[in-house]
Amino acid sequence: MRVLPPLARMKVAFLGRPVFEPHVPRTAEWAEFRFFALGGDGGVSAADEVRAWGAGACLVFEPQRLDGAVVARLPGMKVGIVPAPFDGVESLAVLSEFRWLTWPESPIPAGLASLPWLQTLPLPVDTHRFTGGPRLQRTGLLVPEWASPSAPVLERIRERVPVELLPRGLEPSALLERLEGAGVLLHSSHEPLGRNDPLPMLALSRGLLLIADTPFPADWYVEPEDEYLLRKGEEQVRAVDELARMPGSFFAVRVRAWQKSREAFDASAAFQRLLHDACLLDDVEGHLGRMSTMGPVSDPAS
Repeated sequence: MRVLPPLARMKVAFLGRPVFEPHVPRTAEWAEFRFFALGGDGGVSAADEVRAWGAGACLVFEPQRLDGAVVARLPGMKVGIVPAPFDGVESLAVLSEFRWLTWPESPIPAGLASLPWLQTLPLPVDTHRFTGGPRLQRTGLLVPEWASPSAPVLERIRERVPVELLPRGLEPSALLERLEGAGVLLHSSHEPLGRNDPLPMLALSRGLLLIADTPFPADWYVEPEDEYLLRKGEEQVRAVDELARMPGSFFAVRVRAWQKSREAFDASAAFQRLLHDACLLDDVEGHLGRMSTMGPVSDPAS
């Protein structure tokens, strides 16, 4: 999809907890980016920094967590990025302060339907951090402590391969370093993959083989067996056993997953399209007029 932001190179501020920093582009031709971590003051100091920087657009992760007075301090177009579903219409007041909002999957809850929703947007990933391709020779197995299989299953897996546990609360840089050195992520959850935990998508973006016992939301179009292994209980043990005996068993799955993340979940392309649509819907004639006078448009997929 060929798009054009409203300015040749706009300033885009991202605000959120540090955990969201790997989901923000560090650089792109179409915009200048900065990530502002929200501190203990509820975002007041971050909002002031954004104003001083002169942002033309503010994209806020977890907008329901901010106070309306903080949102009012933000300059430019304000877009709230909801990375995971939440309950509670008590957020209606603060969410209505945003010009546009995104929800991670469909449908949007009926109690929130009156808000200015722009699109469905799964949390994207800055895939440009991982441009070297999947390192297929790496086979180390990671298991997050918060999404671990049952103790008997994990013990049987440990009998076959070494297991590295991921602790809670790792800084983004430390988490990415662990992914860098691994080849497999084993993830067990009662929720659809990626809904409340961005780790599975980060793993796919890095070229790891993902073995999970729940699927991704259907409208994300990440396909089991093509881009990850959907296995439960003893099936996970058998998959790890096959990997231990034949390390090249699932190379094609890893490669397709790495490519899918670039095609469908790249942060630069996703946010460029989002801001293009936001500006277009705000002022259709004016935005199309700028597109006709500013030369060739860019293609986020290129």
